[in-house]
Amino acid sequence: METKLNKKIVLEDGSEYCGTGFGHSCDRVCEIVFNTSMAGYQEIVSDPSYTYQMVVMTYPLIGNYGIADDDFETKTPTIGGLIVREYNNYPSNFRYTKTLGEILEDYEIPGISGIDTRLLTRKIRDNGCCKVLITDINTPHEKAMEIIKNTDVPCDAVSKVSCK
Repeated sequence: METKLNKKIVLEDGSEYCGTGFGHSCDRVCEIVFNTSMAGYQEIVSDPSYTYQMVVMTYPLIGNYGIADDDFETKTPTIGGLIVREYNNYPSNFRYTKTLGEILEDYEIPGISGIDTRLLTRKIRDNGCCKVLITDINTPHEKAMEIIKNTDVPCDAVSKVSCK
């Protein structure tokens, strides 16, 4: 089955990576970070320490066991976005109640697949974290760079994720 490239991420240094969107279809600017776990994507998506961050997953297959209600780290996921190599929308776990894409949609979190996540991780390791924009593939490069430049990434995640 051929997938249509419909999203891209643009880094603060001007580099672009095209892929296929899943989850929510919004545009978002975040700090880009990576995670090298081989399991636990639900825990990563729902971990409040990733608030305002777009996480690059280095493990190549994400989504294959779906989302189980009992495995959330927090009631409301606040991750900024998710970047994966291969997204599986057909979970095989008997405990799953929703797909990863459905959860991202529910909480207005954008995702993109088809990205060379190992290359992207090496870039982050070599150059450090930077801002990233996830957007429609047709967004002009100049406009994407302007959006990144003019968007501040919030840095007080504690007020957003703390209990009231």
